[in-house]
Amino acid sequence: MATRGLPLPLRNALAALAIAALEDDAAVAALEWLARPASEPPPSARRWLADVHLVEPCGATLLPVHAPHADAAAAHAARALRAAAAHRAIASPRPGDSITAAVRRAAALWGERLFFEVHEVLEAVWKTAAGEPRQALQGVIQIAVAYHHLAHGNLRGARALMTEGRARLVSVPASALSPLDVRALIEATAPWAAALGAGGPLPPDPPALTLAG
Repeated sequence: MATRGLPLPLRNALAALAIAALEDDAAVAALEWLARPASEPPPSARRWLADVHLVEPCGATLLPVHAPHADAAAAHAARALRAAAAHRAIASPRPGDSITAAVRRAAALWGERLFFEVHEVLEAVWKTAAGEPRQALQGVIQIAVAYHHLAHGNLRGARALMTEGRARLVSVPASALSPLDVRALIEATAPWAAALGAGGPLPPDPPALTLAG
C-alpha cells in the first residue's frame, strides 16, 4: 500500500480542491482540468486553480514546481472527482448539524482513500465538538491518519494511530457519531490492527466508512 507522497504544497492544494468539489461546481471544473489537462483551464476553474497556487492567474499550465508531479496530480484529481460524484449522488441528503454533514463528506472521501482530506474535513468540526462526539471524531481521524501513514510506508505511525483511534471508538456508544456506524468501523479495522501489531501481511484494501441508515 506504500506510495510516494506528493510534495506538501501540492498535496494541500489538491486537498482543498477535493473538499470544495463536494459542493462547489467550480472546484469540480478545476479537478476535471487537472485530471485531463486541456490547452487552457475553463473560466470557471481558473480562479480555484490560481487561488490554490497550481497555475498563474492567467496561466494555462501547472506551475513549474508542480509540473514534475502532473501525472500524480491527475490521478489524485480523478479520485477526488469520484468522491464528489459519490457525495452528490445521494438523492435526498438528510438535513443535519455540522458534524453529520462532515461525516457524510468524510465517507465520500474515504471511499476514494483520500485520507488526508478525511482528516481535514473531520478536524474542522472536531475543534468545536464536545463529549462523546468529540472522542468519536478523534478516533475516526486517527484511523484515517493511520491509513494515510500506511500509504506512505510509515508503519510505526500507522500502528500507533490505529491502536489509539480504535480505543477511542470502543470507549463511546455506538450512537456517538451519527450517521456513522461506529461498531462497523471497529470491526472492519480489527484485521488491520492485528496485522500491524503482529508485523504480518496487511489486508488488501482499507474498509469502507459505513453510514448507518
